[in-house]
Amino acid sequence: MAFPIPENEAERLAELHALDILNSPASPVLEGVCVLARQMFGLPSACIGLIDRDRQCFKANSGFGDAEGTSRAHSFSAWTIMTSDILVIPDASRDPRFQDNIYVTGEPHIRFYVGAPIALRPGLPIGSLCLFGPEPREISPAELEIVAHLTQVIVDQFRLHEATRRTTRELEHRRTSQSLLEMQSRELWRRQTLLAQTERLAKVGGWEFEVATARMIWSDGIYGIYGLLPGVEPTPELAMSHLPVEARQHFLRKFEHALRSGDPFEIELPFVNAQGHHRLVRQSCELEIEGGKVVRAFGILQDITEQKQSEQRMWHMANHDALTNLPNRGLMRDKLDVALRRTRRSGGYVGLLLVDLDHFKDVNDTLGHDAGDALLIEVGRRLSASVSEVDTVARLGGDEFIVLLSRMENPGDGMVVAQRILAALSLPFVSRRSSLSCRGSIGVTIAPDHGTDPSTLLKNADIALYRAKSAGRGVAIEYDPRMQQATENRVQLVARVRLALKNGEFLPYYQPKISLSTGAIIGFEALLRWRHPRKGLLGPQEFSAIFDDPHLSVEIGERLLQLTTRDMANWGAMGCDYGHVAINVSSPEFAQGELPERVLTALDLAGLGTDRLTIEVTETVFLGRGTETVRQSLQLLNQAGVRIALDDFGTGFASLSHLKQFPVDRIKIDRSFVHDIEHDIDDAAIVRAVINLGHSLGIETVAEGVETSSQASYLRANGCDYAQGYLYSKALPASRVPTLLKGWNAEAAAYCGTTIPLDALS
Repeated sequence: MAFPIPENEAERLAELHALDILNSPASPVLEGVCVLARQMFGLPSACIGLIDRDRQCFKANSGFGDAEGTSRAHSFSAWTIMTSDILVIPDASRDPRFQDNIYVTGEPHIRFYVGAPIALRPGLPIGSLCLFGPEPREISPAELEIVAHLTQVIVDQFRLHEATRRTTRELEHRRTSQSLLEMQSRELWRRQTLLAQTERLAKVGGWEFEVATARMIWSDGIYGIYGLLPGVEPTPELAMSHLPVEARQHFLRKFEHALRSGDPFEIELPFVNAQGHHRLVRQSCELEIEGGKVVRAFGILQDITEQKQSEQRMWHMANHDALTNLPNRGLMRDKLDVALRRTRRSGGYVGLLLVDLDHFKDVNDTLGHDAGDALLIEVGRRLSASVSEVDTVARLGGDEFIVLLSRMENPGDGMVVAQRILAALSLPFVSRRSSLSCRGSIGVTIAPDHGTDPSTLLKNADIALYRAKSAGRGVAIEYDPRMQQATENRVQLVARVRLALKNGEFLPYYQPKISLSTGAIIGFEALLRWRHPRKGLLGPQEFSAIFDDPHLSVEIGERLLQLTTRDMANWGAMGCDYGHVAINVSSPEFAQGELPERVLTALDLAGLGTDRLTIEVTETVFLGRGTETVRQSLQLLNQAGVRIALDDFGTGFASLSHLKQFPVDRIKIDRSFVHDIEHDIDDAAIVRAVINLGHSLGIETVAEGVETSSQASYLRANGCDYAQGYLYSKALPASRVPTLLKGWNAEAAAYCGTTIPLDALS
């Protein structure tokens, strides 16, 4: 049930909780009031209820069972506190506010109710005195006056409780104040006792010098700093004798100026104690002036040797990499600022080399972080050995380092040092009997040619580093202003591709695969196309840069899988026997770790068998990071019945080992070997070798880029299983595939190539 809430509810609740009575022990007086009220009115029940946020708590209860309270929603008191007068309900069953109340419809079947609000301060009722019974009745003015008197007794009891609490708090405050005074007295004595210990532990002491008599006074702390026994008479000569000559002269100049001017000072000085140990001290001096003249000097002497050493250690930790002990990004930025300012004043050049290790994550993944840390330390050492003492090598984080060449005479020196670094990194590194590669890629910028401020130089070095990675890694590339435009173009392309994905502009085109022995279409390869609203149909070569973005690469791969399985389902529904369809999968899709689940789910949703799909991967997938994830994903797919094809075979440098390590059903002979197969004996030999290798391993072979009948004849004669290329058909939209299948002449294709004019399928 809903219940009314006073406008000043927050103040009312604050009043209730400030009284701190909800959880206090039961009051015999309040219990007696309830008993008396029952007897005087001849009613079975009386209680004193306090209204909290969502509950009525009984502070006293007579005749209402063992209840300690009720919900506020079913409480008559919730209505009582809404008025400053006594609330009388002659018959609750006829009152719309209460006729559905559980205490009216059920036990104790309340009909008659009288409630008087309880308020210690006007307008802030905290609860009510409640009298009720199961029979309807009226109440006389005399009875209402009795209720008011009883309510006043209750209010007086609450005020007594309030006064008692206030008195108790005041007594506790007085006792606390007395204890505090005693504690302060003990603390004063303790501080005086510890003062001498503090001087000794802090290596600090006080001194005084009377100008007129040249008399000196030292505290025990001064003797400790000098390494002298307290009995030695302090003199100005003794004080100065422990300072080196230059420090002594510096101090005397400051001191004499202070005696003339009356100005205090503080100075740090080298110091040699009585045991011959070199220390560093801080000397402060204050002056006492009378009649316009300095009559006394006094101050503090502190040994700050350990403090300075600690500060130096803290500075080093804050500005150096914990693993390699090289400067970090912050310190490198400071040094770069200094070098650039010097160059602006006196000319010359500053070089900035951004070094990124190639495939460093593979070391961590395969040999563990200990091996990775050892490799980073060794890289730092080799970089430092490759530059001069005036240059700086820093670690920016992860596997990224930066080299600052601060005093270059020739702008070409940057690339010279970069090549020296690449040579140093190319040397093998052995960790726990494992040979590790610490090759790297380098982006080079030169100031002022490529920028005159740190941010610009770092940004341009990063652009050059990106170009070095794109060029195949293991190289150094110097920044060229044209790279900036390429970077901006790439950023714009990524943004446009995101929009294209949102608008559904990417779609698969399908190129058939032909059996060289029968001429039949045995399947298709899904090739990504972008139907650009302004530029028309674009192939992957027009937007290949986006595949450097792993998130976009994964999103595009998911879209290609979704559309391809949809097209396959549509062809099947039309009765087309399309064989299988192959889709290409990139490294980021494997790295995500959920490729088998995504592929099998897509096939299941489209109602397709796993034998209908082939996954094509290039050797770059095998050579990249996370090789174990790739292997596990391919094994799961292969076990489920999905075929695996190795694309662009022969263009990498670890193909044979991949055929052994990974479940491969087909190998695709790269078009670069097929193109000159009729004229280049080396290409012809490579093609024959790949075909024979496939036969010996029980792996099917597919030749890509077949464009002439003579190429097809050569491949057929040497036992190649399948072919695809413009000789048979270019890639077609999904809507044209049924037409191609229905009009296909396998016998003609086996000997002459395509049987349908390409323009008929456009």
